Amino acid sequence: MFRGSLALKSRFGCGRPTATASSLKTFEDFNQIPLRIFPSELYLGNYPSAWNSVPFGRYFINTAIIVSLSVVGELISASIVGFGFSRLKFWGRNFLFMVLLSTMMLPFWVVIIPRFLLYRDIGWVGTWLPLIVPSYFANPVYVFLMRQFFMTLPAELDDAAKIDGCNELGIYWRILLPLTKPVLATIAIFSFINVWTDFVKQVIYLSQDSTYTVAIGLAFLRWQIAQGDPVPGLLMAATVFTSLPMIAIFFVGQKCMVRGIALTGRTGT
Repeated sequence: MFRGSLALKSRFGCGRPTATASSLKTFEDFNQIPLRIFPSELYLGNYPSAWNSVPFGRYFINTAIIVSLSVVGELISASIVGFGFSRLKFWGRNFLFMVLLSTMMLPFWVVIIPRFLLYRDIGWVGTWLPLIVPSYFANPVYVFLMRQFFMTLPAELDDAAKIDGCNELGIYWRILLPLTKPVLATIAIFSFINVWTDFVKQVIYLSQDSTYTVAIGLAFLRWQIAQGDPVPGLLMAATVFTSLPMIAIFFVGQKCMVRGIALTGRTGT
């Protein structure tokens, strides 16, 4: 658990200073021999230049909409399915749960073509739907986290709620779900980062400039720089400000994330 948290911190905390320092360099700083890590003087011109080179404002709005709807879908679907596998008793429950977990063994590249053909046939290619709708069908990893957390909650809570007249939906919504804030925060953080950085799906399904995301905008900027005079500072500046939402989300919610992962490792009572 702590190694995973340390890895995330190193990803967002240790690699960014180098990118930030490079984003503040002038073109002459990159041509110095020997190459210096830090700029000779702070140059902020790379940031407005990078922002104006590609319509990042619209791309940020598009990405925020996709991420928000996807995170909501992951939270709703994972919590409902996790509740069913942990608190409801039905025939074949453990077998179905193992089948759900086994779907994680399917590589993404195995299902990418069938999914594209399906979305093309129903007219979803070119829209945000292929990026949002799958979030409402329960990611196995998030279901596992929710199930393990629900299993740590005592069964007496369900019994007391039933005595007071609560049905299964009431137990889920009124009694148990408010207790799962740590694991919900964990799922929200992971889902946010995954959707924000999901370049492959976005570049496959989106085909109009009005629907493009931050990840595609960053790729466009890289292509523009490759076609003209190389200006590494522009790409570094864009990398920094497109990473800021992920860094902020992680550091704001890291305590809840660590607590949520820790609690999912406990056994039920």
